[in-house]
Amino acid sequence: MPKTVDERNPLKKIDLATALQYGLAEGYPPLLSWVRQFTRENLHPDTPYRDGPGVVLTCGSTDGFAKTLNLFVDQWTEGINDVRERPGLLCETYVYTNVLSQAQPYGVQIVPVKADPAGMAVKGPGGLEDVLANWDPSKGKRPNLMYTVT
Repeated sequence: MPKTVDERNPLKKIDLATALQYGLAEGYPPLLSWVRQFTRENLHPDTPYRDGPGVVLTCGSTDGFAKTLNLFVDQWTEGINDVRERPGLLCETYVYTNVLSQAQPYGVQIVPVKADPAGMAVKGPGGLEDVLANWDPSKGKRPNLMYTVT
């Protein structure tokens, strides 16, 4: 990568002088532009959203999941908040341990769903349909988040 380049378009300006500066919260514009275009053209070309799917750059799965929790979960504390407001997270019975340790400070209830060789089970005892159909509101809100490895 060259130290500097003479390029006015920020989406095409790829040099150290630009890349090593504090930039936009979204991330380095040329990288974000490339990832967005690659995702729209190769990974999800038929997504029905206007302008195709959006992308978020993170430093990895732990960073991405932390940002997701911060965005979608209101912290819940036992003894302070009503148990009926406790957030829930559906996940397979075997899950990446960082998911559990990151959700714990938010008071998120981990709701295990049985998994089979194809992933999260939909039907049968312990499957997604069973867990949600038999949800007990005294344990917290019906989960509105799901963590799964596709």
